Amino acid sequence: MAAVVAPAVRTPAQVAAAKAMDHVGVRDELAQLPWPEGGTVETHDERPVVVGVDASDSARAAADWAGDLAAVWGAPLHLLHSVPADAPVRAASPAWLRELADKAESAGAGASRADVVPGDTIELLTDRADRARMLVLGSYGEGASSGMLAGAVALALAGTVPCPVAVVRGVAPRVAPPRTGPVVVGVDGSATAHAAALLAADIAASMGAPLVAVHAWSDLAETESGLRRMHDDWAQLAEQGGAALAEEVRAVSEVRPALDVRPDLVRDTPLRALLRRAQDARMLVVGHRGGRVAEGMGLGSTSRALVEFAPCPVVVTPPVPAPVVPATHTTDPAR
Repeated sequence: MAAVVAPAVRTPAQVAAAKAMDHVGVRDELAQLPWPEGGTVETHDERPVVVGVDASDSARAAADWAGDLAAVWGAPLHLLHSVPADAPVRAASPAWLRELADKAESAGAGASRADVVPGDTIELLTDRADRARMLVLGSYGEGASSGMLAGAVALALAGTVPCPVAVVRGVAPRVAPPRTGPVVVGVDGSATAHAAALLAADIAASMGAPLVAVHAWSDLAETESGLRRMHDDWAQLAEQGGAALAEEVRAVSEVRPALDVRPDLVRDTPLRALLRRAQDARMLVVGHRGGRVAEGMGLGSTSRALVEFAPCPVVVTPPVPAPVVPATHTTDPAR
């Protein structure tokens, strides 16, 4: 199995990055190792890329895409085909499933396996997410014809399992996903977006693609209550957005100094900015911010819209837990 070479991340500015990387599927074993000044440490990440497949064109495209990613990562590829709980598993093992695994191995993926497992697809994939480097799914649900729909499994898993979820899609059903162009990541200064940027940088470097970091700012903002309010100081918003984007580019470049990282500051909503950049992208990477929508309610509006409407694969990383602040205990002199 091929080794994955990970860069040293030990500056104070990267401590949070090292912790966040574990939440997006980049193992944080490195943080526990002695780090040579300016050096790198080689690690082996043996977690598989797991793909949920059926006989649809969308699922086959997802398997091919996952095989390419597993090949550049040197990772194993696991194909999972679920069948009803009362189905005879041996009789339900189709030849196309093994063919997909063989194709991935021929492309350079690590040891591949194809499993036919009785049970609910969402439950089976959720169970494997803890041990997966990434879950990969086809986008289109049964009967999709417009290119504007995503399957129920993809929507149920993206942003809710503890590893990244890739929803593989092209501009329409039965159109292959793009294999050229930059990797595009949305950043906003949050820890979750930073973790998404680190994963996007890892993928871009592995594929030999540039990374475009998009920060969108607007005079509209969403409050914690979900209401929108106007910002009056556009110059301040632009300055803050530019500073946040510059810091993200600096942090990513520190981790991946050889990577071509291109900043893109846009006055627009995040959704419109990312959909526009997706027209020429090989994939989008976004972080699921959590918060109100995280408690059993799936994706937020931006991530869900990208999963349903983007013309390229969309990778959704899970929320990065907020640091726990210890409670301050005081002594009541009256007691």
